[in-house]
Order: sequence, then structure tokens, then C-alpha cells
Amino acid sequence: MLLWRRKSDPQAVWEALMQSVEVPFAAAVEEEKNRYIAVAAESFAMNMRLTDTAFDVHLGNMSDIAARFDNIAIRLALHEALKGVKTIAHVLEKREGWESLWLYLTRKWIQDFGAQRARETANTTRSDMQRIIDLAVSATEEFNPQQVAAKLLRVQGMSAWRALTVARTETHAAMMYASEEGAAKTGRDNGVTLLKSWLPVHDERTRVNHAAMSSHPAIPMDADFSVGGYPMKRPGDPRGGAANCINCRCVLTYKVEE
Repeated sequence: MLLWRRKSDPQAVWEALMQSVEVPFAAAVEEEKNRYIAVAAESFAMNMRLTDTAFDVHLGNMSDIAARFDNIAIRLALHEALKGVKTIAHVLEKREGWESLWLYLTRKWIQDFGAQRARETANTTRSDMQRIIDLAVSATEEFNPQQVAAKLLRVQGMSAWRALTVARTETHAAMMYASEEGAAKTGRDNGVTLLKSWLPVHDERTRVNHAAMSSHPAIPMDADFSVGGYPMKRPGDPRGGAANCINCRCVLTYKVEE
């Protein structure tokens, strides 16, 4: 989807922005997951265990990948959020202040959420392989490290789907974080009182609780939405749990309080 199509539709614009980040993000995650699986399988054939050294390298690589693409996602989201409110759009013209806000939000996101999410992603890959090992150990036939190593490589078949889910969820969460935090801070700094609204995607895949948010009134920037009984500051807010956050496409829109 190209940005020049349906420019008046904020959901379409956000969707295009997210896709521009999540596609290369997913490719990088998949490549790293498969690299780690191959190294771990080869090592298991000799050591008969998953080594911490290989995992630590994988975790470091996953953290670097997430930080790189979160940086891009936050920049795009911040620009779109500020551009959408005419009374604070002038901030984009002040390069020094704009860059400072972008870098501040990037560091804060990685510190508060990014490192934890990267570890969760890395742990998932290791857990998938550990389950295969545990099944082999508990089997009645003789334990064969080479055969187990070959089975470990099958985890690579799950990498593409897992990587896309990770990239979609991470990109969305980072963008909505930057959108809300950036708009709120810029509004405060410029003496503008903003209200935020939750804008869901309306199609057959939309969660019922998210679709219902289209009738939710606009609320103050520091307030929580109630989404299916969960308090959430924004789409992608981790307080909503996996059921509300994984593969979510909802976005925020803003208006000046009258």
C-alpha cells in the first residue's frame, strides 16, 4: 500500500508506515532465528545441550535488530502523530527539538520495553528447541544426539511465521508508544490540550473489543481507555495482554480540546 493512496484515511497511512518497517524487520528476525537454530543444532550434536554462549550471542543480535527497527518505527510514528495535529505540526520544522524528542523516545522505549521484548523473542526460539530435546530424552528408544540435532533444524520452519508476528507486534507497539508519548509531550510543551481517540480497523479480523472502541469518546492524553475490561493508554499497551496486542492494527488520532 502506497502512502499517496487514500491520504485522507489515517488508518491507511498508518498501515503503510507499519508495513514499511515490519517487512524488513521480519526478514532480519527470521534470518537471525535460523542462524541461531543452525548453530545450536550443530553444537548440540557435540555437547548434548543448548549452550549459553550461543544463546547470549543470539540475544545480543535480537536486541540489536529490535533497536534498529524500533528506531525507524518511532521516527516515522512521531512524524505522523505531530503532522496530524496542525497546532503542534510546527515542531517538525525545528530540527534540533524534533531530533531530541525522537532520540529521547527511542531510548526510553528500548529501556522500558525493547530489551524485555528481545529477550522474550530469543527465549521462545530456545524453548521450541528445548521441547524437542525433552521429548527425545523421555522417549523409549536410545538417545541419539545427531538425530536430535537434525530435529532441531525443523524449528527453522516456524521462523517465518514467528518473525512476522514479532515484527508486526513490535512495530505497532513502538509506533503507538511514540505517537502517544510524542503528541502528549509536544502538546504540554506548547500549551495545547489534546484529546486522543482509539481508531480500530473494521474488517473480519478485528477483535470485537477493539471494534467497539470506534464509539468510545475521546479522552485526555493521560487517561486510560477501557478495552474489554483492560486499562490501556494506547493500542499496543502491554497492560492489555497478548490477546489485545498481538497483531493489533488499531491506531490513535488526536484533536485539540475545545
